[in-house]
Amino acid sequence: MKEKLKDRFNILAIAFVLIAIVMTVQLANLQIINGKKYDEESQKRLLRERRIIAPRGNVYDRNGIPLAVNKVGFTVRLSNTKLKRAQLDDLVLRLIQVLEKNNESYTNNLSKYLTLTPLDYGPSIKDNKKIKDRERWIKDMAVKKEDIEKMTSPREIFEYLRGESKFNIDPKYSDEDAYKIMTLRYEILINGYSSVNPLCVAKNIKRVTVAQLEERNYEFPGVTIETEPLRKYSDPVNTAHILGYVGTISAEEYQELKDEGYYMNDSLGKAGIEVAAEKYLRGIDGQKRIEVDLAGRLTQELNTNPPEPGKDVILTLDSNLQRVAMESLEANIKKIRSEKDEKHENFGDANVGAAVAMDVRTGEVLAMASYPSYDPSVYMAPAGDTEAQKIKEQLNAKDNEEKPLINRAINGIYAPGSTFKPITAIAGLEEGIIKPNDYYYDTGTYKLGNSVFKCLEYRLGYGPHRELNLTRALATSCNIYFYDLGLRVGSERMAKWARLFGLGQKTGIDIPGESRGIVSSKEYVKANYTGEFAKWYDGNTIQSAIGQSYHNYTPIQLVNYIATIANGGQKFKPYLIKKVVKYDGSIANETKPEYEQVPVKKETLEAVRAGLAEVVSGVEGTATTVFKDFPKSIQVAGKTGTAETYRVPGKEPHSSNALFVCYAPANDPKIAVAVVVERGAWGSNTAYVAKDIMEEYFGLNKKSKSDDQIKQTEGQLIP
Repeated sequence: MKEKLKDRFNILAIAFVLIAIVMTVQLANLQIINGKKYDEESQKRLLRERRIIAPRGNVYDRNGIPLAVNKVGFTVRLSNTKLKRAQLDDLVLRLIQVLEKNNESYTNNLSKYLTLTPLDYGPSIKDNKKIKDRERWIKDMAVKKEDIEKMTSPREIFEYLRGESKFNIDPKYSDEDAYKIMTLRYEILINGYSSVNPLCVAKNIKRVTVAQLEERNYEFPGVTIETEPLRKYSDPVNTAHILGYVGTISAEEYQELKDEGYYMNDSLGKAGIEVAAEKYLRGIDGQKRIEVDLAGRLTQELNTNPPEPGKDVILTLDSNLQRVAMESLEANIKKIRSEKDEKHENFGDANVGAAVAMDVRTGEVLAMASYPSYDPSVYMAPAGDTEAQKIKEQLNAKDNEEKPLINRAINGIYAPGSTFKPITAIAGLEEGIIKPNDYYYDTGTYKLGNSVFKCLEYRLGYGPHRELNLTRALATSCNIYFYDLGLRVGSERMAKWARLFGLGQKTGIDIPGESRGIVSSKEYVKANYTGEFAKWYDGNTIQSAIGQSYHNYTPIQLVNYIATIANGGQKFKPYLIKKVVKYDGSIANETKPEYEQVPVKKETLEAVRAGLAEVVSGVEGTATTVFKDFPKSIQVAGKTGTAETYRVPGKEPHSSNALFVCYAPANDPKIAVAVVVERGAWGSNTAYVAKDIMEEYFGLNKKSKSDDQIKQTEGQLIP
């Protein structure tokens, strides 16, 4: 029995020895004989998931003309491959040198705070008014309180960032090279990076740069080049205030939106339609599963979950009408300046303006021009693009009187001048103060207390208007008539009707930045002023009646109000987004016209419209000369406005603001237009802009047509 157990034990021992020998041989084979081979193979088995950025939806005008589309660009990204600090610095410097050699811009947010040539604070903290921003940035950079106290100059900040306390950049590098290294080290510091979420180094690089980096990819571990959709605008300057632009997500935006799937370095809408329709335009990112080696280089792509493009947005805008509006504003502002005539109060200082065209039947905005404009591409350029940064500084400069970034069509507020007189007329008719054919005798002056007010024409030597009814008072824009009417109506009843027609309140237009405006009234003065300035006088009432005093409205409000008169009292909510279309062609959202019916009598509107028609086609009309060659089948009705602006005593006088509102055809309105030119001198000067817009809308500037041909096609250009 013992012999049998001994034999079994020997057999088991031999078996264990044999197994141990086999395992030892196998391990030797794996680690010693073929170790290098299997190590290389193992490096190729690092699995990663990379995001595929979804292209934004396109933006089209009402006729299908593309306004904002995507182009394919090459983006350089840097993944974390666990390089040592010295290795990372060397890689970063060599990468930047390749980019600079090919005049590529790269991410450099550090330049906002610290520049090298000259060594100074960057634009974000340079101004003495931005000292708190500077202190906050320095505090964020430094860990120790004693370090913060040492950083009192750009040189000290530079040395701190370069030194052991922060980036610890090798002394062998010159200041210039050290700063270049700092730029990307700073990005890593504030944004972080990993193999899954690499750092964006440069966008939209040239093919020659792609080729050079690909050829030397072994020198740049962790550097990858990916294709990425980039935004492109077909007519950027003419549509900048409408479309806006996209830009890199800010730290504050990221904190707010990260739970919605946004990543650091993502792009998103920053202004205009791009931000208003962000939820539609943004697509759903895809993913691809890849194999990379330890240096972060792609070795194999395994599978891909493709991205879903964003939805397309179709606007109500007509791009041809928009172009004409912008070109006409520019041309006519230059013309007004060239016709300087101090005797007639044109001091040759017209500079900026806005024009809005709207479909009176729906509230669709057909054109929205604000002059001057800007090229939004500078706001999409990386921080390293010094030329773009200079242009941005100029655009944002406080002493830039033209302020091209402001969308004056919805954000600029202006005293309406005589374009407000139809409201005074409506208030007088609706409140039973006057009837359309009541007559008033104008002597050219109006006495109120110890003050004497004069009509503009009388002041310029043209004499009084003498006997006037409402139609002639509107046609000639007689201040004296409306002084008297306004005082009889009263400021509160005028204010009531102004509000009913949408003045002094946001229209609800579907892009951000709209101003509210101000209705001139006792209520406004009481709420916003104190002491003597909070009192309301009869002088305020009569000035309010002619669109002066505290009145301030946006061009979008003015066009909406004149459209409401034109269409019979339907006050529409203006809109730019006509519909949203999914990638498969189905409609995701479509805007339906919304309106409120203003409680105004049909006879009242007919009486006012008769006067507005005389403004443009009557013998004494203030805009008759402008439209004298317009086809009879397309009669235009409108109102000029000349709004006096505050003049500083002792300084050079400046011209009044000029305004014009109109609609056409007068007997079957389809389109309304409002134009404002700051310091445009006289309202009739701005009527030429409206005329150019009308000519484009009705096809009059394409070829000579007879009245019958025009009647057949009228309004069909814009469905």
